[in-house]
Amino acid sequence: MQPILYKIDENASVNTTLRQSATAIQSKLQTRFGSSYAVSAGDFTEAGNDWSHEIKIRQGSKIGAEVGLRWEKAIPDVLKLEVDESSKMGNRITYSVLFVFLAVGAYMGYNDIEPLAFLPGRKIASGLGALIALVPAIVLISILKSALLKGEKEQNAKLVREVRQVLQTQ
Repeated sequence: MQPILYKIDENASVNTTLRQSATAIQSKLQTRFGSSYAVSAGDFTEAGNDWSHEIKIRQGSKIGAEVGLRWEKAIPDVLKLEVDESSKMGNRITYSVLFVFLAVGAYMGYNDIEPLAFLPGRKIASGLGALIALVPAIVLISILKSALLKGEKEQNAKLVREVRQVLQTQ
């Protein structure tokens, strides 16, 4: 999806403008979704060459959306907003499967365990083993997410559309 672009005042202090914009966006989302969803944001960081901030809208562990705010020093008067699906359960599935598969692949490569015994060296073999294990991990993640989050897929898509609509009206 295309990002939503917000114009910001490039003459004011960058940190102040970004903080005000993030707060205004979060309060707009809180006003619209606060009664039925939990709206939360990460800690505000100071802007360097690039800056990012996330605001999450969630209901339980299976339903959620994330608004990513991005600012680049190269384009100082534009704040990009990207809305994506983001559920706690989906994140847990992704991180746990990735951790297990990457650790097992690295272990197998490091200790010359078949089918990864052909990899050269120990350190290089552990990295390559983890990289090789990434392929089945991605397949398993997509299967698990589609099976476990099947009923919530439509509701997540609806939430993402509603968040985009709220953010597009300035």
